[in-house]
Amino acid sequence: MVISKVLDLVATPQEFPIPGGADGSAQLTIAFTSLPSAGTVSVQYRRPGTTAWLSLSKFTSLSLTAGPVSGRVDGPVSAVRITFTGLVGGAAPIAWMDTDSTPSGLYSGLAAMTTQGYAEANVKNGVQFDMRASWGLFNVSPGTGGVIPAGAVRKILFQTGAKTVLIKLRELQYIAEEVVLRLFRAPTGVTGGTPLSINNYNARNPVASTVSATKNVTTTTDGTEFNGTDPEVFFGSTNNPQRNQATALQGRERLLLPNTTYLVTIANTGSGDARVEYHLDWYEGDTDLPL
Repeated sequence: MVISKVLDLVATPQEFPIPGGADGSAQLTIAFTSLPSAGTVSVQYRRPGTTAWLSLSKFTSLSLTAGPVSGRVDGPVSAVRITFTGLVGGAAPIAWMDTDSTPSGLYSGLAAMTTQGYAEANVKNGVQFDMRASWGLFNVSPGTGGVIPAGAVRKILFQTGAKTVLIKLRELQYIAEEVVLRLFRAPTGVTGGTPLSINNYNARNPVASTVSATKNVTTTTDGTEFNGTDPEVFFGSTNNPQRNQATALQGRERLLLPNTTYLVTIANTGSGDARVEYHLDWYEGDTDLPL
C-alpha cells in the first residue's frame, strides 16, 4: 500500500498519520519538485497505542540538497513525524510511504524468516542443470571412451547459448595415480565427439537449456587457459588397489559468458589407466546483481 502527504515548507515538525497503521516494513521517501539549496530532515515514528516518538536512526539530519531521501521503518507504525531544519528554498515537498506485510521486527532481530539458497530456488524455477562425462569400465563400447590410458588426454566441449551461465558445482571423481584438469575458452578446430545429456533438476516446470556439451572432441588449439600455467592437479597412488580418490572442487562460482565456447581437458599424467567422472552443475539466466 502506498500513501502520500503534501508537506509544508514552514511548519515543523509535521505529522504523517498512517491510516490503519503499517504492520511490517514501511519505506518512507521525501522529495521536492524543486530542491532546496540548504537544509536537512529528520524523521521519528510512533507505535500504535503509544504517544512516544522514536528516532529513526538512519533518517536523522539527512541533507535535502542532493535529491529524494528515503529510509525504512520497521512496523507496526501508526504515524511518522517529519522535521525540516535550516531549510532554504525548495518547492512542493511531498512524503510517501510504501508499506508491505513483512513481519514486524524482521529487520531488527525480533522475528525470524525462512531462507533458501540459490540452488534450491533455481531448481524450483526450472533453471538448474547438470551433466556428467565419464571414462571407465562401464562404458567401454566403441565411441564412448573407456578408460583414459597413461599419457592420454580427453576433452569436453561446453557451448553456452543466449543466457549467462553460473557454474555452481564441479566434481571430479577418479581412480588414477595423477590427473591434471585444465579449463579453456575459445578453442579452435573442434571436431568429433559424442553429445552429452543436459539434465534439468525440475520435472514439473523445466526451462529448456541453452547449453550443449560434447565428450571426446578433438581440437586444433585448446584456446586461452583460464588459470594460465596453473592447472589443477589431483594425486592418487601408484598402488592400484589404493588409487580410489573422490574430490569435490571447492571455490567461487564461475560466470560464463553467453554464446561462448569453453573446453575442459582431463589428462592422465600418471602410470596405468585412469577412470574418471566429471560432473558439472549450473544455473542459466540473468544475475540479480548488476555486472
